[in-house]
Amino acid sequence: MFQWLKNLFAPKKCAICGKKAMDARNYYNDTGEPVVVCRNCTEYAERRAFRKRN
Repeated sequence: MFQWLKNLFAPKKCAICGKKAMDARNYYNDTGEPVVVCRNCTEYAERRAFRKRN
């Protein structure tokens, strides 16, 4: 339970650049795993065929 709470409030990191994801966008990568992408890397993520999550 403690790990779940820790992950819930942990700062999200961009899956592409590894920086703290300010104004994060949610995508599925090419293997179907949910990832977070920062606003600067959004264009690159769409070129790599990441699918948007709702």
